Amino acid sequence: MERRSTIYEERLERYEALVVRFAPRLDLISPSDLDRFRSRHVDDSLRALPLVDEAGPGPCVDVGSGAGLPGIPLAIARPDRTWRLVEPRVRRAAFLEEVVRELELDCEVVVARAEDLAADPRFTNHVLACARALTAPAAALELLRPLVAPGGIAALFVGSGAQLPPEAEEWEEGLAIVRL
Repeated sequence: MERRSTIYEERLERYEALVVRFAPRLDLISPSDLDRFRSRHVDDSLRALPLVDEAGPGPCVDVGSGAGLPGIPLAIARPDRTWRLVEPRVRRAAFLEEVVRELELDCEVVVARAEDLAADPRFTNHVLACARALTAPAAALELLRPLVAPGGIAALFVGSGAQLPPEAEEWEEGLAIVRL
């Protein structure tokens, strides 16, 4: 178990270093967040780990992945799970490709808008779809819903006071889910 923990920590550190290196050129995160990237972004993303564990076998998707949040930390934490990182911006998708290659993660980077994937059966089979800082919760749910297989989970990271879609339940503070 200690070896796994060491590999896990090392990959998180390498990911953080890549974000810090590329953030100024690609506007990945706010410059004021660079010093607190781990606590503000990585640790927040890892709050969804129990949902990854709860989801049945199958791929997961991070929609609007941007800097790779929450998909990259979750893929690092559960290397046996396949992830798709959906990002429409080519430069950010190239950054994600670099992270996936550098950290040897089981992730596919998809350069597309979520709306364009909804009609493609290759992208409607996810057991977990998540979004963090994508858009308002109701709009984000509409983007996630077509990508989730029956019985799967759509997870939304939400700010305090955000209005949740009526069918969503607050799974924990700042994280809402819809079971489909």
